[in-house]
Amino acid sequence: MKRLWQHMAKCEDYQCVVPHCYSSRTLLSHFRKCKDDKCQVCSPVRQSVWRNKSSSNGDGVNGSGNGNSIGGDRPRPTQPPAMPMYDPNQAPSQPPQYAPPPPQYRQPPAPPPAVSQGYRPDNSSSSTPPRAPPLIPPRVNSQTPQNSSARPQETWKERVLHKQQRLLLLRHASKCDAEDGKCEVTPHCASMKRLWAHISTCAQKDCQVAHCLSSRYVLMHYRKCKDSKCPACAPVRAAIQKGGGQTPVRKPPERDTTGGKQGRKPEKRPLPEDKDESNTISHENKRPKKEEVSHSLINSFSVQQIELHIQSLNRTTQLPMKILKERCLAVVKLLRDHEHGWVFNSPVDPVALGLPDYFQIVKKPMDLGTINKKLENGIYHSIEDFDTDVRLTFKNAMSYNDDKSVVYGMAKDLKEVYESEHTKMLTRLKKEEDERRQNERACGLCGCEKLQFEPPVFFCSGMNCQSKRIHRNRHFYVGGNNQYNWCTACYNDLDEKTAIDLPDLSVKKLDLRKKKNDEIHEENWVQCDVCDRWIHQICGLFNARQNKDTESKYSCPKCLLEQRKKGKPAPKSEHPTAEDLPRTKLSEWLEAHVTNRINDKFKALAREREEIDKIAFDRAYEEISNAGKITIRQVTSNDSKVDVRERMKSRYAEKKYPDEFPYRCKCILVFQNLDGVDVILFALYLFEHGEDNAAPNTRTIYISYLDSVHYMRPRNLRTFVYHEILIAYLDYARQRGFASAHIWACPPLKGDDYIFYAKPEDQKTPKDNRLRQWYIDMLKESQYRGIVGKITNMYDLYFTGNLDATAVPYLEGDYFSGEVENVIKNIEEGKNGKGGLKSKNKQKKKGDADKTKKMRKGTRSGGLDDDFITGDDGKVQDLTRDPVMVELSNSFKPMKESFIVAFLNWEGSKPEHRVVPKEVEEERDRRKKTDQVKPPKITVKKDKYGKLLKIINDDAEDMQCEILENRQAFLNLCRGNHYQFDEPRRAKHTSMMVLWHLHNRDAAKFVQMCFSCSKEILTGVRYNCPTCNDYDLCSDCYNNPNANRGSCTHKLVAKPVDGESNQSANGGKSAQLTEAQRRERQRHIRLHVQLLEHASLCSSPSCNSSNCAKMKQYLKHKQECKLKQGNGCKICKRIIALLKYHAQSCKNKVCPIPQCLVIRERIRQIAKQQQAMDDRRRQVMNRQYRMGHMAN
Repeated sequence: MKRLWQHMAKCEDYQCVVPHCYSSRTLLSHFRKCKDDKCQVCSPVRQSVWRNKSSSNGDGVNGSGNGNSIGGDRPRPTQPPAMPMYDPNQAPSQPPQYAPPPPQYRQPPAPPPAVSQGYRPDNSSSSTPPRAPPLIPPRVNSQTPQNSSARPQETWKERVLHKQQRLLLLRHASKCDAEDGKCEVTPHCASMKRLWAHISTCAQKDCQVAHCLSSRYVLMHYRKCKDSKCPACAPVRAAIQKGGGQTPVRKPPERDTTGGKQGRKPEKRPLPEDKDESNTISHENKRPKKEEVSHSLINSFSVQQIELHIQSLNRTTQLPMKILKERCLAVVKLLRDHEHGWVFNSPVDPVALGLPDYFQIVKKPMDLGTINKKLENGIYHSIEDFDTDVRLTFKNAMSYNDDKSVVYGMAKDLKEVYESEHTKMLTRLKKEEDERRQNERACGLCGCEKLQFEPPVFFCSGMNCQSKRIHRNRHFYVGGNNQYNWCTACYNDLDEKTAIDLPDLSVKKLDLRKKKNDEIHEENWVQCDVCDRWIHQICGLFNARQNKDTESKYSCPKCLLEQRKKGKPAPKSEHPTAEDLPRTKLSEWLEAHVTNRINDKFKALAREREEIDKIAFDRAYEEISNAGKITIRQVTSNDSKVDVRERMKSRYAEKKYPDEFPYRCKCILVFQNLDGVDVILFALYLFEHGEDNAAPNTRTIYISYLDSVHYMRPRNLRTFVYHEILIAYLDYARQRGFASAHIWACPPLKGDDYIFYAKPEDQKTPKDNRLRQWYIDMLKESQYRGIVGKITNMYDLYFTGNLDATAVPYLEGDYFSGEVENVIKNIEEGKNGKGGLKSKNKQKKKGDADKTKKMRKGTRSGGLDDDFITGDDGKVQDLTRDPVMVELSNSFKPMKESFIVAFLNWEGSKPEHRVVPKEVEEERDRRKKTDQVKPPKITVKKDKYGKLLKIINDDAEDMQCEILENRQAFLNLCRGNHYQFDEPRRAKHTSMMVLWHLHNRDAAKFVQMCFSCSKEILTGVRYNCPTCNDYDLCSDCYNNPNANRGSCTHKLVAKPVDGESNQSANGGKSAQLTEAQRRERQRHIRLHVQLLEHASLCSSPSCNSSNCAKMKQYLKHKQECKLKQGNGCKICKRIIALLKYHAQSCKNKVCPIPQCLVIRERIRQIAKQQQAMDDRRRQVMNRQYRMGHMAN
């Protein structure tokens, strides 16, 4: 058993083959956790332990002198120093004023599985056998007095007193400033200070330091205990409350005490403290004086905005969809089951009831049945929306009927019932919110404790998966600096002897490490420097990326609100907003157009409300238009290209089909100011193929991707605003000479995101028919305004005539570019179209075995086989048609309405492209006489300093933005940094951080976080483990021997961290260059790229170019530099930037320029991720429509 005991102390294998190991560990685990005094397994053992302990002269529970007790092989523990007992019925003469504060800069350890009653002596030999887990259950925490023969009940009382004493002594030690041996309160002050310093950093589950485990367990119990009658905690809380209030907490010794304490999870919450001014520590002794500069967006808020932000975090009425439906459906059921409910359970039928004037009086009908359906379908997003409709139901009945009628009385009675139930529901919700906020470990703003992010997403780098997502809770393999992943299937296909060539390195199969996709990340915390309240960084809108020096003072929204109300000036806060982003001609056009249309819409709604609610127009307009300002900005405008895939290129090479099609990529972001925060609500990617583009892409625009979240206020204007943005863009495009617009109306698949990561749970993804109708409604409105002419689809335009595949526009991410490659592959490999009618007809002829075997061996564009001679109906087809187009027409026909083509009314448009239906012409004539839409006027604008704002020509100047260069890059940024949009508070914080990235485009997109203290490492040096995945330590934790390092025992490598420039001189705002400066900058870039290309190819030792030798030195430096770009080398950063410019335009298959192929491969990897999602959409769309076509 000794050998088994020593083995169990080290073993953690759940499949251990050592006899009795796993079963014994299971029994010990049950014994430690069991709290049942009547347990048939544990109770007899406990009684035996107590008897053996009493007979061994009180040597401690876990150390028995005669060896009869369990665990007697361990060395005899020493008794802890004696501590005075604390009487819970008598308040201390001088109660300690400070609770033990939480460790400020680390994630505190979890409570130990059990607490030992004995303590290992300091002079114990290192040759002592391994210590096994103690066997005393966690509820036992105190030392048993020597020579004790008392019954267990008497021992329990002493343990309770010991808990109280330990809490108060630790509380005193956390604040006492007296030197060792000079404390007048307790002689144990010095030893408790040393203990407090140790437990603040200790995370070991089997720590040998005296009193460490037991003290940590007592503190853990105190934090979690919610029992107001707890015999251990209640007297301590009562004694503390006599002092009342809270005061700042002293930091544990030998820890970082700088301000701006972000990233810490308050596992050890400070106990409530009194406000005895005579014994409080001065601010200078507590922490260094901090600069009055805040890195929270809250500091730029007005008092009203702060109040709105705090109110928005109140979860009393902002309920999850599931709880909202449950609570409100219960109220509706009660109303519908009422004796008068039958009157209001269904919509009013004026015809059946003979009420011809009903809709003249009641403008918005509503009934309980409709409300019930809206609840079940998830239409309501808040209790306020539900309350409005219920009250509208009774208001309509009381407005239409006389006050003496029966229906009026029924509506009045049922309204009173509803108001009573509604009040009860709100009271219950408020009570639940108050109970949640009483948790000392909860956030001081939202009242929640641990909030988890969406699980991280990993994509397979294997050849078979093509960047497919690795499923949750599945094992996969990591390698290549933890940047590349392989699913199990792709890993099994790898050859152990063959090296895996990656874009920037090569690895072997043996170098890959197994990992499980089960990571869970929690929101980080920050502590207020005024009230010491812990809050979530997201709730407090705290920007950890700006808190590099950790010296700035942070005030939580509640403290800041109190300061503002007292008239104290706010700390200096220069947070750039959406309005500070660069302006372009396109963004100015869109913003001016949308602003005018919104104002007209508000006026129309105000007139409607004036008529319905009988209120003044000015009041109605003020209430309706009291939403945040909408800001539209263009964030990218750069040249890109779509490479034609190999099969399409080779099949039509004889027709000189282009190898690539260049286009201009533009990204539009729409912000709305919600409670003081510019929140991103809408994003749009546009691809423009100009007049200099080769056919068939000439003068073509492609509305590639758009995405939104439903936080716009008022919410019912979302569709209106987004339609106006698209209409304004089409108007802008036609004036610039674009002829047609292409749209693929296909929603994302379940689990996929277009642009925004982790959208709200209650925001539904539209079906394809609804999304298609959404686009058609927008285009019809464009027709009414004369912007768009003929509206058709790709099938009717390209597949009904005698055209070949070269006549169809080849667009990035479009259905055609992916499907045509598969069709050509099937033709060349001699396969039938999957799911097509020809395949179905052949399956019916099962008896003809010879015909089944005689599959065609492959065709090219110069030859046809029997499958293309006969069509689906067995008739001979036109042999002059391109077989690729024949196959494609079968794919396009069932879903042709999803591929929309709109011809724009530009000055060179053809007459047949201007043809519109008769009702459109009539509507145009009507609008010309009534409300003709005037083009927006772009006025000259000035900044706050009176200088004219620069308007960038987005067609002539490049706007580079790495994080929004394409939608996949933005998704990767959001996934890597947990920038989510699933809640309004997260959408606010995400938007704040995205704006920071947009104004600091040279800053690192991803930062490392310290494993021990969870602090983001922004400056200085980080210590990285080359073996463990994502393991870094900050300098403080690396130099602290007591820091929690987890299970990593490898040698750490010091890597400098590039300090981020916050552009403090410009308030964090991006510098605005003049026109001449922009042209000069672009000229310099071109010259440096040419010099880079020359120096890379030049082999002459005496080159005529004076700068060639210097550029060669820079290239040599980049190859030999150990810091590299990501670790702060300025030269490497600039060389990499020049290499990127070269790689984006390089077409050579074997380029001699250093890193060119690697950079191009990285760009292709991102494109593959986009292409993988587009291919999945296309495959699912094919399967759905073909199954429906076959069923018909």
